[in-house]
Amino acid sequence: MNLSTAIDSYIALKRSLGAVFRAETRILRSFLQQFGDIPLDELGSEACRAFCRGMGPPTRWWERKYYTLRDFFAFWLARGHLAVSPLQNAGPKLSRSFEPHIYSRAELQRLLDATSILEDKHGALSPQTLRALLLALYAAGLRPSEGLRLRCCDVDLHERVLSIWDTKFFKSRWVPIGVDLCRSLETYTAMRRRLPMPETEHSAFFASRTGHSITLQQLEKAFTRLRKHTGIERPSHARWQPRLHDLRHTFAVHRLIAWYREGADVQAGLPLLATYLGHVNVSGTQTYLTMTPELLAEASQRFERYQHDPRVVGACLARNHKPICRNRSGDEGVCLGCLRRAQSHGTP
Repeated sequence: MNLSTAIDSYIALKRSLGAVFRAETRILRSFLQQFGDIPLDELGSEACRAFCRGMGPPTRWWERKYYTLRDFFAFWLARGHLAVSPLQNAGPKLSRSFEPHIYSRAELQRLLDATSILEDKHGALSPQTLRALLLALYAAGLRPSEGLRLRCCDVDLHERVLSIWDTKFFKSRWVPIGVDLCRSLETYTAMRRRLPMPETEHSAFFASRTGHSITLQQLEKAFTRLRKHTGIERPSHARWQPRLHDLRHTFAVHRLIAWYREGADVQAGLPLLATYLGHVNVSGTQTYLTMTPELLAEASQRFERYQHDPRVVGACLARNHKPICRNRSGDEGVCLGCLRRAQSHGTP
């Protein structure tokens, strides 16, 4: 079997099973372009590794290429079209040190205020559109792609609900929004109605000046310009700069901080937050909960209140539990089990 036939068949099968397979298709097409339509069994190990590795240091894209090719070869190996896989060694081991940028409220305000720099009649995005879109991404915790795919019929400002269809892993959900975001979107809607509606109510809600959908590339480019203009940057030697997707991370962290300040049961709220973000379980949400000084301070204050509350400590000692610490006066604190029990029952 030749490479082109193998790649076409593999991509068709994956898509028939419901996989988006966009990045993987790009990788496989690039692989075909580099090696040509040669028989599968003529591919060499070193050539395949060189394709994955590229010229620079190990990156996530290197890792993505490696595992895409590894799965491709394993598929044809299992069906007898390869005697041995060209990629048998372990894949690249990259550092998992990435940390999203959690925007402060001051930084968010600077980004919103600076949207006026896009006041260019020849640009795809208007300042009003970008401002409303950034507000929706942050205040509703949307992925950038979800915001861009919103249609006018998906935005119900009377019920204050956004309908998100066929998003990551083909899930759909309803996203309730707050009063402030609703007012901002009402203001934007009045402007949106003055733009062309090529598909009537199924037209893009966040649209370009021509009324058509905005591409993710256009949005990323505008956001990068905005971020640099406001000086929201990590040191030049940093591997990652603040991203558009970090607005979703910021939403999750700010929600936790608000719960701590309101005295809410954070543990009970985590499944609700996961559902709101479109995750199947809490473990998917944990990657969004970056510890910031502000969040750590709120969590520490909550811990201190419970740890030395006389009612909680008394109940803990009555059960003969070993305390986790003593305060400066030598008084015993409370064990973690009783701390969690007190939180779940609302003891201050």
